[in-house]
Amino acid sequence: MINYNALNIPVFNKVTAQAASILDIGCGTGEMGNALKKQQPHRKVYGITYSQSEMQVAEQYLDKVWLVDLNEKIPILNTEFDCVILSHVLEHTYQPTQVLAGFTPYLKNSGMSIVALPNIMFYKQRLKFLRGKFTYSQEGGLMDVTHFRFFDWPSAQQMCIDAGFEIVSKEATGIFPLPIFRTLFPSIAKRIDNYFVRVYPGLFGFQFIFTLRKAVR
Repeated sequence: MINYNALNIPVFNKVTAQAASILDIGCGTGEMGNALKKQQPHRKVYGITYSQSEMQVAEQYLDKVWLVDLNEKIPILNTEFDCVILSHVLEHTYQPTQVLAGFTPYLKNSGMSIVALPNIMFYKQRLKFLRGKFTYSQEGGLMDVTHFRFFDWPSAQQMCIDAGFEIVSKEATGIFPLPIFRTLFPSIAKRIDNYFVRVYPGLFGFQFIFTLRKAVR
């Protein structure tokens, strides 16, 4: 699953080379921003976190970090960005649509927003629901105790649209159940994963990734 302080490679790969100014909302300890700056040293990368301890680490890598609880307010920023990243952030907010929409003024008209969300209907979680298990976890994952909102494939897309965005691209990352086969033939298993996650993202994807731009009104 997702380690919030690790680099989310599929999200990292969505950031274009043209993005010179980036806002990483939910920046954690700055792993994403650090990697983005190493990729292109001229970049300016800024972060937002609600954790004082994370902020102290992230400040070593990013150009500026703001300490903000997004459930209380959207910060007032004096700049616009080429790219705004919200990777596994919105599920931790009370009003994710309003939070996503709240950062629209800070995205350039030519800019892109990248949103990553966990899929509550991932097949492993569905099986738990079928067995009557709805248990929050203290150790992260789809049922993390700090998740206030849950998304499936349709509702995740609708939230992005309701927040005032047009979906430029959408995909999922995940796995297809191949326990023994995966060990014996990992490269073939990876291709099978990619096929089934692409065809059935709402079932075999454990995270959704959307590239968004401002909708024309």
